[in-house]
Amino acid sequence: MSTTSPQKIEISHKTIIFTVIFLISLAVLWQIKSIIVLIFLSFVLMQALNPTVSKLETFKFPRALSILLLYIVIITVISFAVAGVVPVFIEQTAGLVSTLPDFLNNTTLFGASAIDISSQLKILENLPQGIAKLTLDIFSNVFSAFVVFVIAFYLLMERNKFDQYSFDLFGPSGKDKFIDIIEQLEKRLGHWVSAEMLLMTVIGLLAYAGYSILGLSYAVPLAIIAGLMEIVPNIGPTVSTALAALVGLTVSPLTSLMVVIWGIAIQQLENNYIVPKIMKATIGLNPLITIILIAVGAKLGGVLGAVLAIPIYLTVETVYKVMLSTKKNSK
Repeated sequence: MSTTSPQKIEISHKTIIFTVIFLISLAVLWQIKSIIVLIFLSFVLMQALNPTVSKLETFKFPRALSILLLYIVIITVISFAVAGVVPVFIEQTAGLVSTLPDFLNNTTLFGASAIDISSQLKILENLPQGIAKLTLDIFSNVFSAFVVFVIAFYLLMERNKFDQYSFDLFGPSGKDKFIDIIEQLEKRLGHWVSAEMLLMTVIGLLAYAGYSILGLSYAVPLAIIAGLMEIVPNIGPTVSTALAALVGLTVSPLTSLMVVIWGIAIQQLENNYIVPKIMKATIGLNPLITIILIAVGAKLGGVLGAVLAIPIYLTVETVYKVMLSTKKNSK
């Protein structure tokens, strides 16, 4: 009867060192994750603006001046939009906040008064603090937006030197792969940004048209919210429709119901025609993959994770495809 001696599992010192370095690297990356997000956003902005900057250069505009002109256009458009919308938004939102308590006092739902429900949920009690916190967050993020624009400016300035930088870092063969990745990302991420801006505009206009026809109060801020929430596809429209339906109750239950129907109609039009057409034509992304990516991104990183899920996926997919095609070609 033979006995087998127990096998020894040996771990080399190189494996231990690699594991420790890997874990330390993960910890460092986690600590600077906000900086990584800012750099990635700057990279996306650079990819979106570079085609226009390059076209302006063909008209003998200096590259720095072309970038600054684009920045001025972007800031001007945002400023005019804010200047035209914020006063109406503040006026109508203030009216909503002032009339909502009276409405809740006189409304019952399945035998329970809405004011009792609201007191349980602490919605009205926390509303001023929520608005103040939102305002503080907006102003605190202005500096982050400024940093993104500054980093994107320098990336755009150095974009024409990427060939030389990639040659110095990766050599002749690595240079071709790197430039191929950058050029494909420029197309796909640039198209994604353009598609998102178009979708936000279309959904905002559709929401405003429907709310105005239905006689919904506070149509302007609700339409703006609907447009902005479109940056989180599938999830955002649902949230904005629910909010509009709540406001519709201040008019009548029928108005609220019609708002829900209009929101569902927009969502169906968006999901079955607008988004698939635009996303498929611009970045070639399957709608099912879009939903899964957004859900995973929201789970891991909240709203920001949901927004960045698609560009991160496009970046990883593009790098993988370029590396795979290069490997096949070499064989």
